[in-house]
Amino acid sequence: MKRIVPIFLPLALLLAAAPLSAKESQPPQYKTIVVKHFINSNGTSQSQDFINYFCDSLVVQLEKIKIAGQVVDEGVTVPAADAAASIVIEGKFTEFGKGGLFAPGSLGVEIDIYRVSDRALVKTTTAKVPFKSSPANKDKNVAEFTGGQTAYLVRQALKGVNLSSIPPAPPGANPASPGSTTPSTSAQSSPEATASVQFSSDPTGAEIAIDGDYAGSTPSLIKMKPGTHSVKIAKNGYQPWVRSIEIAGGESRNLAAELEPVKP
Repeated sequence: MKRIVPIFLPLALLLAAAPLSAKESQPPQYKTIVVKHFINSNGTSQSQDFINYFCDSLVVQLEKIKIAGQVVDEGVTVPAADAAASIVIEGKFTEFGKGGLFAPGSLGVEIDIYRVSDRALVKTTTAKVPFKSSPANKDKNVAEFTGGQTAYLVRQALKGVNLSSIPPAPPGANPASPGSTTPSTSAQSSPEATASVQFSSDPTGAEIAIDGDYAGSTPSLIKMKPGTHSVKIAKNGYQPWVRSIEIAGGESRNLAAELEPVKP
């Protein structure tokens, strides 16, 4: 029997390794993942630099996870042939807690995932991403860490999801995201497509009201329907900044408000 063992041992190892090799050779689950810049909500006021660092880290970590052939930032056009097997990730910050000496901080996120081809909702998930509270943890450190951790939340949310089994989006649903992440029939060719407006102010942390409704605080990237809108940006101690703007479907615009202090 001792002579037989060396003969079968290599064969057993080969059979054990076969499933691992097959798993590694499987193609990515999605063709493309498009990561849109997250926006502020519920009164959060993360800076544009924080948003950029967060989203850049999210893209990098999603690439490492390898659930897609490629991971790109918003504004990249997905070929029509890949649209049905590609997704768009949109998200917003719902709360931010800095934490303390003995308590970790946390960043609340809400994420919506859509299929690129028809904007059908694939998954919605919410979570609080903890991070170590420390004086050394500046915005960049926190943004990069929480962005990377959010990639694992996305992977978990997509676990077991088969895009081909997701029902088509209802008639009239917007087939495009602001920034033109769809195939050749992009948002800019559709009069019903939403516009993407980046609101900022000096100083930051001002409240944004669109057509009389609270929409967030500066800086924020906000999706808006085409047409004429009344915009008010206000902060205590400063004169309100009020404008009437007209935007087109699929348009991307930056709107910066210079707030004047209230005179004593």
